[in-house]
Amino acid sequence: MSGLIAATVYWARILRQPIDARLKRRHVGGFLIFAVAFVLLALWAGQQTGALDGFFWGEFLGVTAVYLFSWSLVLATRLRALEPVFGGLDRMYRWHRSTAVVGFFMLVPHVVLTMTPRGQSASRLGDALGVLSLFGLSALVVVSLSQVAKLIRLRYEPWLLIHRTTGLLVMAAVVHGALVDPMLRSSLLLQVTYLSIGGLGVLAYLYKELAARLTDQPSAYTVQRVERPTADRLDVTLAAAGTPLKVRSGQFLFFNFQETSQGTHQGAQAAQWHPFSVAGVGDDGSLRLSIKALGDYTQMLYERLGVGEKAGVSGPYGMFDITLGGTRQLWIAGGSGVAPFMGWLRQPGALGGRRIDFYYSVRTPAEALYLDEIQAVAAREPGLRVHLIVTSIQGHLTAQQLQRQSGGPLGKAHVFLCGPAQMVESLTRDLRALRVPADQIHSEQFAFR
Repeated sequence: MSGLIAATVYWARILRQPIDARLKRRHVGGFLIFAVAFVLLALWAGQQTGALDGFFWGEFLGVTAVYLFSWSLVLATRLRALEPVFGGLDRMYRWHRSTAVVGFFMLVPHVVLTMTPRGQSASRLGDALGVLSLFGLSALVVVSLSQVAKLIRLRYEPWLLIHRTTGLLVMAAVVHGALVDPMLRSSLLLQVTYLSIGGLGVLAYLYKELAARLTDQPSAYTVQRVERPTADRLDVTLAAAGTPLKVRSGQFLFFNFQETSQGTHQGAQAAQWHPFSVAGVGDDGSLRLSIKALGDYTQMLYERLGVGEKAGVSGPYGMFDITLGGTRQLWIAGGSGVAPFMGWLRQPGALGGRRIDFYYSVRTPAEALYLDEIQAVAAREPGLRVHLIVTSIQGHLTAQQLQRQSGGPLGKAHVFLCGPAQMVESLTRDLRALRVPADQIHSEQFAFR
């Protein structure tokens, strides 16, 4: 009953908010994960004939771990149909990691609480699969933590190969539970429910590893123009070899520049896909990118990418959309995070009479590559005010500064953030302290590892 009351209050608060229906819809995914977990608890408790003792909770933690790992596999498919109910691919991946980590932390108490005479199993296969899934999933979750990956210097390619075994270990866990759990053997309802939630994760894994690789073929594009305006900035225009993808300004795609990758002396980058925001979409469907050489892969592109090169393109993804905000907006771009905003500015009529303060934060004046173009748009759009923030001179932009320069409280403004993760996280935290609602702060982070 308390769970039902909490759910009713939760949705009443969301539905009352004066925001776009698409912003309300993004709460559905996370809520569904929690809601089904409570339904599972009610089913398992309802089928228990005795007291809800430690063994019961141990078995239920094991079932819930399988449920959460199944969600993790579903979210790893990158199905675009799931984006609206989670709020974008970056949030899907955060839920993907969170469900796996929480499931991992349920494994140890599951083992401890079921090590009783009631938990003794007659299935050696079931026991062996349980041990395999326990240690295998534990190792996968640990190496997936960014701090651990950095500590052991695990490169992306071997990490990805290891990560792809997750589905096999979840399969082992599902079969383990079906063979050894006495509660499942005593209830057809629990058997069907358990195999359904476990089977969903297995199907998602098979889809990603088999079906998607055959059916979800990337679109072919050709590099049409390459410019290097600074020592670390690359501007690229790509033309579609066939029918162009339907891309909104502000979205991002995954790119694989195959020839440049294969030309490296290491060759390990050849299969690497990298997300880039679209900095403009031409009338002919051509795509414009603004790439900053920050890591090994982008540095390689800066040095080697040339006109005529073929590229595979997958997507589009993302819900960084100007139409989600109201008439009062703040745009905050840090360095190469200016790309999606340039896509909006290059789209005729995109501002639509909105009142926008655009903060362009760069380390030095020389890094403000698109300032002339931005100011040209501002000259003909009276609602657009441009603020150049040079951090080496003025210091980093703060939420208090935004409030002062924007002329009052920000509670009714929609804030769009794109830039370094530290900048986005810091400003988001400070904006929330100034009572800007979370649904009015829009950002995307390309943290897909």
